[in-house]
Amino acid sequence: MTPGSPRSLPSHPLLPWYAALLAGILPVLLLGFLYSALANRLDFAGWALLLAAFYTAALRQGMQAGWPAPRLAGALALLLAAGTVAFAWIERIHQEILDLGYRAVLPEEVYFPAATSPRAAAAAAGALATAGMAILAGGWLSRRRR
Repeated sequence: MTPGSPRSLPSHPLLPWYAALLAGILPVLLLGFLYSALANRLDFAGWALLLAAFYTAALRQGMQAGWPAPRLAGALALLLAAGTVAFAWIERIHQEILDLGYRAVLPEEVYFPAATSPRAAAAAAGALATAGMAILAGGWLSRRRR
């Protein structure tokens, strides 16, 4: 390597596994534990742990089976969409206490009602489901053209 040339990152065979795992479960766990603390309810933490376990199992099975990247990404997006629907349901049950906890803990400048709205979570689930279906359809169409 010559001085001043960009360094290439060493390629590790498990790098795709760790990247996909971190990208999938980190936001879920952070959201679940944050909302669990704000609402003082374990339902959100349980949701996060359960969805992270399902995501990890699905990722492992898909990678071990040698699924193409679009198929795996689409399936994982659909799994996250289903998990987000469950999150919206939990949020609907605990919305009042969650909203109170949100306002009590975080500064007023950070508060926005959509953060504790089950409708916002349902919209996110719809977006994830749409993305998952689009990814799956795109992968299917690219295989048909070959």
